[in-house]
Amino acid sequence: MSLTVDPGTLITEDWRLHGSVYTDPEIFAAERERIFGKCWLYVAHESEVREPGDYKTTFAGTQPVIVARGSDDGEVRVLINRCRHRGATVCQDEKGSANFFRCAYHGWTYRNNGDLRGITYDDAYTTLDRSKLGLVRLPRVDSYAGFIFASFAEEGPSLDEYLGHAKRYLDIIARQGPEGIRLSAGAHNLTYEGNWKLQVENTIDNYHFGFVHRSFMEVLAERIGQAPPIMKKILHDPTWRTIDLGNGHAVHEFGDPETGNNQGQLGDLPFNLIVFPNLCFVGAQLRHVLPKRANKTVVRLYPIMHEGESDEQNAAILRTHEGFYGPAGMGGPDDIEIAFDRVTDGMEATEDDWLVLSRGLERERRAEDGTIVGHAADEVPQRAFYRGWLAAMGAEVNR
Repeated sequence: MSLTVDPGTLITEDWRLHGSVYTDPEIFAAERERIFGKCWLYVAHESEVREPGDYKTTFAGTQPVIVARGSDDGEVRVLINRCRHRGATVCQDEKGSANFFRCAYHGWTYRNNGDLRGITYDDAYTTLDRSKLGLVRLPRVDSYAGFIFASFAEEGPSLDEYLGHAKRYLDIIARQGPEGIRLSAGAHNLTYEGNWKLQVENTIDNYHFGFVHRSFMEVLAERIGQAPPIMKKILHDPTWRTIDLGNGHAVHEFGDPETGNNQGQLGDLPFNLIVFPNLCFVGAQLRHVLPKRANKTVVRLYPIMHEGESDEQNAAILRTHEGFYGPAGMGGPDDIEIAFDRVTDGMEATEDDWLVLSRGLERERRAEDGTIVGHAADEVPQRAFYRGWLAAMGAEVNR
């Protein structure tokens, strides 16, 4: 679709961001087409569709999909979850195993590879070409380190090219358990009335931690008998750093990404990672950000279980994950209130409608591998994301 505004004018060269990026329905519609209609999108982990017939329902961008492993051939396909007759979704369960999907509206049935299996009372259809009425399949599906991605674009960079420098970190995540990882604990969902990009930005924003999560810091200080070291490390430890990985991806390393930790909770990853546009890793979780409207977002948080660890160890990871990110946790509700709800309320003020994303701009440096490196509390990850956003939206990236 054509935009009445050039996306390149919404981000200045000195990194001021126009508020309409978060609020304008026209921009959101363009994102649906230019970003979610063309980029590689995370849809599932292989542990969720391990056996033939296994499936998971989710969203590719804003579109409902079924990620299904074929009963006959074991191939993973991503199918649009919409009946070809009158448009109802054909699968309601979040996960399961099935050889076919049946629409509850008029009974049309599809094999789990998407092929149309049967039409009820089909004597009334004399000219339909049934071979063309299977569930629509996304044309490209691929996986890396167990993470399954799909794209609506028939052509474009390979998944390997798209992930680029982010592959190293996905490899590390995949090795967290003695025998890998699994997403077997399900997800807890949160919904907020705000833009999807707010959650992605917040995932890898260290600048906010000591302010938004101050109550958590105070509780932690009381428990350990001293000021928590995390803020000192964020501000002063040179081994804690943020990196623009290219293609919109970014990471915050807590020291050595192979062995570091964020002084956090059991199972926490040694870094926070965003894979453009809407896959995030933080703490002991995979975070899938699902845009609904310009001002509505659903986030699915999947605790990462360790394959090969005991049930007790994985249960402990799950409990500590809930302790910070759960509905009654010490951290997640803070972000919803301040980073999402209050920011969305503030966006109603449109005088001088520009935000500042320039923290640390003058001290970031380009590494030999082409990545851009900055301090832990700098806004390198946010700028990385918006460089990817500008490129995907068709704007010149000269910032």
